[in-house]
Amino acid sequence: MSVVPTVAAPGAAQPPADSAPYDERVLAAGTTLRFVLLLALLAAAGSSMIPRTVWHLLASSEKADMAAACSLAAGIDPSVSMNTSFVQSGHQQAALAECTARFAQDFTGVVLGVGILALAAALAVYWLIPVWRTRRTKVVPLDVIDVHGGLRPLLDELVTLTGLDRTPRFVVDPASRTTGAIAFGRPRRPVIRLDGGLVATADTERARFRAVVLHELAHLHNKDIGITYATVALWRVFLVLVLLPWAAVGTDILFFRGTADIRGLFAPFNAHAQVLGGLLVLAVYLSRLEIVRHREIYADLMAARWGASTEPWEGGAARQRSERGLRGLFLRFAGLWHTHPSPALRRASLTDPKALFALTALPLLLTGLAADILVWHLGAVPNELLWLKALLVAGLVVGIGGVALWRAVLYALLAGRPVPSGWSVGLWLGLGVVVGELTGPRAAMNQWLPTHPEALLILVAALVLVMTWTGQNAEWWLRTWRGRSPGPVMLAGLAVPVLAYASVLYWWWFLGEVLTDGWPFTTAGLLASYNLPGLPPPDIGPLWHVVAVVGFLPGTLARAGSLWWAQVLLWVLPLLALIVASRSGGGLGGGSGGERPRWLTRTLPGSIASESESGAPPYGPGRLLAAGLAGGVVCSAGLAVALARLRTADLGAVGATGPLRLAQIMAPVLVICAATALTAAVVAALTDSGWLTAGLVSAGITALLGVGATYALMRADAGAGPGTVSWSLSRDVHLPYAVGLGTLVAGLAAFVGRGAGLFRRWLFRRWPVTGRRAGSRPAARLAQVEERSLRPVWRRAVRVAAIGAVVAGVGATALGVDVSQARGESSRPAALMLDRSAPAPSPAVSRLQHQAWAAAGGLERIQALQAAERGYSAAFTAGGRSTTDAGFLEVMDRMKTTCGEMDRAARRAKTYFSVPSAAGQRMWARVLARHRAMVGTCRSLAARPSATTAKAAGTARRNAVDSVDAMLYWLAEKGAIRPKSSRIPRC
Repeated sequence: MSVVPTVAAPGAAQPPADSAPYDERVLAAGTTLRFVLLLALLAAAGSSMIPRTVWHLLASSEKADMAAACSLAAGIDPSVSMNTSFVQSGHQQAALAECTARFAQDFTGVVLGVGILALAAALAVYWLIPVWRTRRTKVVPLDVIDVHGGLRPLLDELVTLTGLDRTPRFVVDPASRTTGAIAFGRPRRPVIRLDGGLVATADTERARFRAVVLHELAHLHNKDIGITYATVALWRVFLVLVLLPWAAVGTDILFFRGTADIRGLFAPFNAHAQVLGGLLVLAVYLSRLEIVRHREIYADLMAARWGASTEPWEGGAARQRSERGLRGLFLRFAGLWHTHPSPALRRASLTDPKALFALTALPLLLTGLAADILVWHLGAVPNELLWLKALLVAGLVVGIGGVALWRAVLYALLAGRPVPSGWSVGLWLGLGVVVGELTGPRAAMNQWLPTHPEALLILVAALVLVMTWTGQNAEWWLRTWRGRSPGPVMLAGLAVPVLAYASVLYWWWFLGEVLTDGWPFTTAGLLASYNLPGLPPPDIGPLWHVVAVVGFLPGTLARAGSLWWAQVLLWVLPLLALIVASRSGGGLGGGSGGERPRWLTRTLPGSIASESESGAPPYGPGRLLAAGLAGGVVCSAGLAVALARLRTADLGAVGATGPLRLAQIMAPVLVICAATALTAAVVAALTDSGWLTAGLVSAGITALLGVGATYALMRADAGAGPGTVSWSLSRDVHLPYAVGLGTLVAGLAAFVGRGAGLFRRWLFRRWPVTGRRAGSRPAARLAQVEERSLRPVWRRAVRVAAIGAVVAGVGATALGVDVSQARGESSRPAALMLDRSAPAPSPAVSRLQHQAWAAAGGLERIQALQAAERGYSAAFTAGGRSTTDAGFLEVMDRMKTTCGEMDRAARRAKTYFSVPSAAGQRMWARVLARHRAMVGTCRSLAARPSATTAKAAGTARRNAVDSVDAMLYWLAEKGAIRPKSSRIPRC
């Protein structure tokens, strides 16, 4: 927060003749939200890193090795893909839970203690930063230096000018020869330290003195020091107490702990974790510096607004202009690591604060990266709170990018420049997410790269979609809003894309993330997930593939917590903007006879508005309503055709009942999604301004009409007939699919339509149109199509219809939420759909799995069976040697006890893992079967002693002993048991 540039320019300082034409405070700056992202990231990283560090340092190595061995003993192969590993972990969940619970080590108390210590240390650092800054430079109170009392009245005057609630304490660093100052301290006890050189030149360069002090007072006015130093304190404590120990532990695991085979087996996961830690440092550090640089410009503008001279910036700006070429590139790169922007940028921002409204790639990239790292460190959040995690991450990503985009759109409208489209914002945010996914262990898990990284483009596409929507929605509302501030509409305009992107994130974490491993579902698995029997006959095979793909896309989870209903708001809010515009009858500048917006008067104090203030959205709700009605007619016709096709389907084919039933359930969804996509594509192709929002509004109306037509067909029982399956409607499937999924599909189709429209215009410009003179070309810019004025009655009808569409959309959404909430869970558990085939493990992994099977409890259970056998053999031998009835009865009592012990040992062995190979499992199954048989013959002998039962018991005992001996021999041959087995280190 420190000093403005200290290069003096000759001549007396004068107030700026040309101040900034726009008030940079018209919308929220967004820097506080970015600080919140950094604080949330550091807090989440600490809560994730501290337990791992504590566990690694305090855990018993033997128990830790056994806990890691449980997963290998369960047959889980760490080297396989994520989907295969997920399926393998589900095969023996009860045995795996019992094994890990047996060797688990709980250090919750220590972790909480370390966390409290780190938090206390951060609070202490935050509290002591002012003390450290004061004592480091040996500052003295101002009154000690200002013996004549000339500065105190001037400083009091400046504080009064700024309107601060608390007067800061002024101190002086007499040893400093520079002419700067710095604000620090705590919000309730602010301090401004003046350099000795500044105080010495206060009389001769009064304008400079005022500018420097007003700049620091502006930091206090903007409340910069509180959150800035809170971030600094948390960052320093995080580095020393959390990150460095965690990195040391990770290095030990990656290079030193365990055998070379185990280190190599888990090297991808551990290496990704270390890389993600390095990216966290980079993201936090660069983001914090970029935020601080922006806040410096805000302080400059505030100081200039209070009458500060521009002299402190002019000299540095003039010197900066001489830097060109490679040196200039190097200086720009070096500027990323500075806390202050360049003098040239600061001077230019005084006359045009475009730097505060600009969309720059690096902050957006760092935002996406930081959010993805935050997702990794929030991995311990339970599935019941998955929606809250999605809202938090989406709120930070879309909120930061959305605020920047709203500000850029506002600046473009006020300055008469092209409005940014928003897709580049989504692209840079998505690129940051992809970098985090590819470099971290989330997508690849224990592989160097995910098998299908192209699946991550879904997240990029979602961000491009919502940010393009945000930019166009911002333009519509800024042109129509007439309140005191555009802040309320910006909040509403950001809440909708936040909810929409949160629904995509929920789907991604719940179901879609498996796509990074490829398409994981089988035909039979998909049908089983719908509780439908059979396999698809050849004539509907392609239809099944379409159903499989559509049924897996975002928006297809029916539970209310999945936030699918947020997709409806993507077209409801722009429609409200059009209704407001049609009612107000004016645009940004009020139009003809329109009243000038109050927020615009505050932003542009002058009485004359710029040319960019005129104009409104180029069309009203009537055109989009007509397009939606046309799409609804097409959708209804498509539903009728689909019904006719399904009524003639042959049910005689073997296994056709399930697939046809699935087709009947999904046919309305497919038709409605196709109709909304077609409507959005056509509208976007024929629309210039707001093509995405216009396409979504029309598509939303089409979807509502399609759902209504489906209900009408169901009520008419149009699908009933001899030899057919009745075409029933499930509201919790069709409403989320048709409205939620249909909106997203329509959004993607709008991009296709936009591309087709641009290509058509390119062709129109490139080749002359028939009937024109040779060589003539159309104008470079097509004239904007104006909507014909409607009669007042028709205008009123259009408004009523538009309001009705909004009410219907909200009502249908509420109905769907109520129904899906009642059902609670999605009807398609992902575990039923996964392909359960798995490749055979490598010889090295197979050897480790067998060693883990023996070490984690297999050998212990075999020994328990042997102990029971020995007790049984002793009782059996004692019974044969008995010479008295009393002795024989006593032996039989012992026999019953040993039978019970053997039964318990056999039951406990049965609950253990199956052997991680087919041959070993056959031998283990024979061991268990023969011991169950021995338990039966033992009890028969104890209940009915005779030569026959004794012979059967002896035979069963020999068979059981032979099976155990064969099992031990086989394990030794496989290298699973050795005199001193090697431990299995932690991953």
